[in-house]
Amino acid sequence: MTSASLTTPVRAPRLRVDINGVIINSIVHAEVVNRGSYKSSDFELTASITGNIRDRRWLSAVSGRATVQIYMYSGIFGVGPPIFQGLADSISIDQTNGIARISGRDYSSVLIDSTYQDSFCNQTASEIANSIAARHGFNSNVFTTSRMVGTYQDNSYNQFLLNSHSHITSEWDLLTQLARSEQFELFVDGNVLVFAPSISLPRNNTLIDVGEVIGIRFHKNLPLSDQTTLTVKSWNSWLGLALYHSDGQSISSDTASTLDFSDKQGVEIAIVKPNLSPVDAEQLANRSLNLIKEQMLTVQITMPGEILMKPRDVITISGSQSSFNTNYVVRSVRREFSTAAGFIQYVQGFAIGNELPLQAGNGASLNG
Repeated sequence: MTSASLTTPVRAPRLRVDINGVIINSIVHAEVVNRGSYKSSDFELTASITGNIRDRRWLSAVSGRATVQIYMYSGIFGVGPPIFQGLADSISIDQTNGIARISGRDYSSVLIDSTYQDSFCNQTASEIANSIAARHGFNSNVFTTSRMVGTYQDNSYNQFLLNSHSHITSEWDLLTQLARSEQFELFVDGNVLVFAPSISLPRNNTLIDVGEVIGIRFHKNLPLSDQTTLTVKSWNSWLGLALYHSDGQSISSDTASTLDFSDKQGVEIAIVKPNLSPVDAEQLANRSLNLIKEQMLTVQITMPGEILMKPRDVITISGSQSSFNTNYVVRSVRREFSTAAGFIQYVQGFAIGNELPLQAGNGASLNG
């Protein structure tokens, strides 16, 4: 992780959009949302289509696929790399008012809409991810795994089915299931398919003072008990065993309970899922407990727009009440530009305490 730095808003912000290689300079409003792992990032543009722009091919009734690149840059320093690349899903044309609205997703939409049918036998998660990336022409940032994945058939046969006698109907669903099982991040960055643990990915640490943002809001979920236990139960038909894995967490309390009932037994959350292996049961318990922790304290920030912050980055907040002055992992970033209001971004994150996440050094192994 890089050392903590202050945010740098874009001075004299400018917006440029390329649709099928054609520069569109008439954008009056744009919204770009980077949603992080397992979800598509998306965009919505509003463009003026008066004058000669009416004749552009992407506005015709017979236009095909539309690739979109969005550039946000400073009018002082010039155009840099795009902040978003993807495909348009729809174009709405208002001829009366001379406006077109274009909406779409990043290139994960290719995998979400894919109905390719395949069977992956005796393969690891990384082998499957590399195969899917190569099929669609993605560059890949895939971390090498060693464990075979899929439905366990016998001592030497593992299988994953895609869109054939299976509830998994798209390649994105398959990759999501594999990534969750390996506790990996999964997203598309430009034309790169990323399938890797969070520790192997670069992240920035940004300092934010509450006095320098437009608005900030904290949200704290209060537990029903100071002790929460999460249990995963499964019957493995091949092993003929009932599997049971339990994880718990203690939550510190600043005030004594004023209720009459005793909560010493805590709260138990049970998850029942068939045919898990012992490793799968443990991983499911860990993932579910982490999701609960991520909801304990969250933050929403409205601030001047910049172009570097992304999901998985860490923001360190200062200038607030002491209990809220801590580190937060960015969950999503929504950037909004308009000719009337300028460039603003909205950041959502969850608290991780004072210890920064581990970061891999040069020894991390990646393929692609």
